[in-house]
Amino acid sequence: MKPRKVIAKIHLWLSMVVGIFIVLIGLTGSLLVFEPEINNMLHPDLYKVTKGEKVSYQDALKTVSDTYSKGEIDRVYTPAEPTGRGVYVFRVNQNEKQQAIYIDPGTGKINGTLGDKAFFNVVLGFHEYLLLEQFNGESIVGIIGFLFFLITLSGIYLWWPGLKKWSRGFIMRQSKNPYVKQYDVHKVIGGVSIPFLLVVSLTGALFAYDETIFGWFGGHAKVTPPKENLISTPLASGKAPLDRLLSNAEKAVPHGTIMQVRLPEKPEKGSSEGAVEIRLSRSYDPGNGNIKVWLDQYSGKVVGKLDPKVNAGLLYQTWHLPLHTGSFGGVFTKILYVIGGLSPSILMFTGTYMWWYKRKNKHKKKKQQMPQSSVA
Repeated sequence: MKPRKVIAKIHLWLSMVVGIFIVLIGLTGSLLVFEPEINNMLHPDLYKVTKGEKVSYQDALKTVSDTYSKGEIDRVYTPAEPTGRGVYVFRVNQNEKQQAIYIDPGTGKINGTLGDKAFFNVVLGFHEYLLLEQFNGESIVGIIGFLFFLITLSGIYLWWPGLKKWSRGFIMRQSKNPYVKQYDVHKVIGGVSIPFLLVVSLTGALFAYDETIFGWFGGHAKVTPPKENLISTPLASGKAPLDRLLSNAEKAVPHGTIMQVRLPEKPEKGSSEGAVEIRLSRSYDPGNGNIKVWLDQYSGKVVGKLDPKVNAGLLYQTWHLPLHTGSFGGVFTKILYVIGGLSPSILMFTGTYMWWYKRKNKHKKKKQQMPQSSVA
């Protein structure tokens, strides 16, 4: 069998096996690109902002802590972060459930909450692990990502018309034949989408397997300061107010915009308390919050810092998420990513039609040959 036929069969059967999952992951990904904006439309009351001086983060933190006394706050999103869109957002874990608490920065009062069953949380759960958290769904999605990457590579081989005739890969022929029409749509959409499909399939797969792959070469996907440095030393005066920690982080990163705060988990008995991680952005940051500062919870002292412009080895972790979500170019690239997320649906429809059309004609030819063979 010729190499082209072998690759065509690989392309077909891989697409048949995981195609529906690729389509659904692509559609949910397109929705997630504009999650904050759509959430704002679906739940406008959550983003209510009263004009006037903002309440302190510490006061907002106290409001959430008092309201959810049995919960644990692990993240705080600032008004500048896309998730916040002008309000404070506190993520609380309580009774093995996660809730996002939206607070009006003008009054310090809770606007409302979104829980695990909120629309976009379900969409995110499907996109990241097919809602199979108990069955290692993230690894399954990672495998689908690698298979999608192979499907795209085989599609490039089948699509490539040659260096001299490369423009033919983007031409729609005038034909009344339905197969030719679907073939050309499949060819053109696939050709235009190649860069996007390669990037999102590979970056998506790496969310589950990047540490393993980097480990094969003796490296690490994620670079962090030494863990023994990222601790907090208890003081009799107690923990520093959150606003003071934020102020110290801003001093450590001049002209930086604070995006989110990651509070450390409660330590086990005999273990040291962790440091507070504050994520900031500057003009050279392609995503949201790739500059990280760790501070002692009590003294407010900076105990660790990572800046893509200063520290080497951060290229992958700085660009991984922005390349997967399209956030690196603002609204323009996000719109392109939404369109790109729809392309697997078109490719699957046209590809399935071509397979069905050829299969139907093959059966028709067999039926036409049967009477002749019986007469003979």
